[in-house]
Amino acid sequence: MVVILVALMFIAFVTIDAVMERRRRARLLRVGESLHDAVRESEPTWVAGFELPPPMHYHQGHMWAHWVGPDQAYIGVDDFGRRLLGKVDKLSPPSLGAFVHQGEPAVKVKRRGEEVELLSPLGGEIIAVNPELKRDPSLMHKDPYGHGWLFKVRSPHLYQQLSSLLSGSLAKRWMEDVRDRFQHQLMLATGSVIQDGGATVDDIGEHLDHEAWSKLVDEFLLQDERTR
Repeated sequence: MVVILVALMFIAFVTIDAVMERRRRARLLRVGESLHDAVRESEPTWVAGFELPPPMHYHQGHMWAHWVGPDQAYIGVDDFGRRLLGKVDKLSPPSLGAFVHQGEPAVKVKRRGEEVELLSPLGGEIIAVNPELKRDPSLMHKDPYGHGWLFKVRSPHLYQQLSSLLSGSLAKRWMEDVRDRFQHQLMLATGSVIQDGGATVDDIGEHLDHEAWSKLVDEFLLQDERTR
């Protein structure tokens, strides 16, 4: 009899703990979603001529991640990446329920007949794909941190993976370095720096021949590196 009572108490404690954990996760998810919505409405933060919202975590392949729960995050392309890609002809996000790995290809885009693979900043299960992109793929270019988000991932190791990305002052220094390297590469390729009123133009590819654009995409979007 005592054994049965102990077992019942144990089951009750486990059940209560599970319910409380679900409520905690749901509360964090609601808070995270609100924070993500706030980013869309906030004033832009500029670093080295590119928009770089502070709440995001950045991958060196120019993708961002924004957590909205203990195991969930939105994924998209950053301002530098969307300017370099420009107005793409076709966008193929991962399938719902698929599993992506951190630092490996997750999204395919095509421009000028060339396919570019965007690397996922996080690994995990795809739990949502932006439905608006099917209707209007240009949203990735027009509103990369807002309505142009690409997909949402669920990862049991979210915080560990986020810690390997760039944020805060590290992200700022990285973007400044990207700007310097980018301008240097442009000078070597074209003899000039592509600017419009002091700021990098909205669609870099429109001002470059295919070979020069392709080399920049390979270098800055890490087309030859699949594990960074």
